[in-house]
Amino acid sequence: MKVTDINTQTLTALLSLTKKKETLLTKVAQVEKEIAALASGEVLAATRILRAKSIKKRRGVAKGPKKARSPKGFMQEQVIKLLQAAGEVGAGAKELAEKIGKPAAQIHVWFSTTGKKLGQFQKLETGNWRILSGTSQQE
Repeated sequence: MKVTDINTQTLTALLSLTKKKETLLTKVAQVEKEIAALASGEVLAATRILRAKSIKKRRGVAKGPKKARSPKGFMQEQVIKLLQAAGEVGAGAKELAEKIGKPAAQIHVWFSTTGKKLGQFQKLETGNWRILSGTSQQE
């Protein structure tokens, strides 16, 4: 190919390919440096130091005071009291959650685990429960 036969399109294509080649060569040089550093053990020591610093940072973060846990059986007492007040109509898990001050998901889980074991509750429809009439007293 003669220099006089090259048009501008070919010249721009050659220029862009040359730029790509140069960037790839610099990346290859960086990878070779990283390989050499790993082989000599320099990087391993540096990563150990960085990991130790990050662990210290995570341990030192103050999260604030923890909220006190409710006493054992608190949720059961509250649910029974609220469902007795609701009567035959029953109450929804969202309503109970608002009145007790707990997330609705926690109320749903309570009914599916502890509430099921007690056998005092009847599910009316999705998320709505009532207390059975024969079990109005706590066990």
